[in-house]
Amino acid sequence: MSAPIGTRLTYEDEYVRVWTLDLNPGEQTPVHQHSCDYVYVVVSGGSTETHYSDGSVEACDDRLGESVYHAAGLPHSLRNVGSTVYRNIIVELLETGPGNG
Repeated sequence: MSAPIGTRLTYEDEYVRVWTLDLNPGEQTPVHQHSCDYVYVVVSGGSTETHYSDGSVEACDDRLGESVYHAAGLPHSLRNVGSTVYRNIIVELLETGPGNG
């Protein structure tokens, strides 16, 4: 694994790894890469920018309660470009669970 995916690892088993992510205004995560698909759930919304290793930038305005799926991809960092604390819960899908294929 590269840099930590979130602020704090809260749970892990053979199927999932769960992180909390807290970013103050102007704060940015270290560059990291997801080795598996993941879903995040917004618990304190805000405006963010994802800066990818290929130079591209993706702006996003996440709202409280939204759930977003992402496939594993390029190394990136996430920056809080809003004026409030941004928080989400990241669930990395390590394996397909029993009965799911």
